[in-house]
Amino acid sequence: RFFIIMREAMTEAEIHRLGVQIIRDELEREGWSILDINVNLKINPQIIARKNGTLGHVLIRTACHPKKGRIEDDYIIARCLEHASQLSAVCFFAGVRVSHAEASIRGEEQYMGTPIRGEGILVAYSGLEELRPDGVMTGRGI
Repeated sequence: RFFIIMREAMTEAEIHRLGVQIIRDELEREGWSILDINVNLKINPQIIARKNGTLGHVLIRTACHPKKGRIEDDYIIARCLEHASQLSAVCFFAGVRVSHAEASIRGEEQYMGTPIRGEGILVAYSGLEELRPDGVMTGRGI
């Protein structure tokens, strides 16, 4: 008997959920208490957490190699900053890049940007960035 295994690329929603899961795990390792998670890309922030008395609202965007997740709409940032301000919270951004692990190891650039369900994923994430009305302030870890 022979079986054909169909390899399926992850959907945009799956990639986003993966990014949220990665950031949730990272925040917990850094000592944040997770208060709420929302994996819906249209609802912001994706994570609400607390650490050392600071309430954090975390916007998460995940992109495939060679891109890194980013917020492309200034209105989203403005709304999140406004909402965070009303709750005395700090607004953060987490940009994540995922790559197909095997293609990355083999140096197969043309396949690195297509994560496959059930196969290894490499993650690039450089930490939380504080969002401010005057722009992004990189590297503010609490």
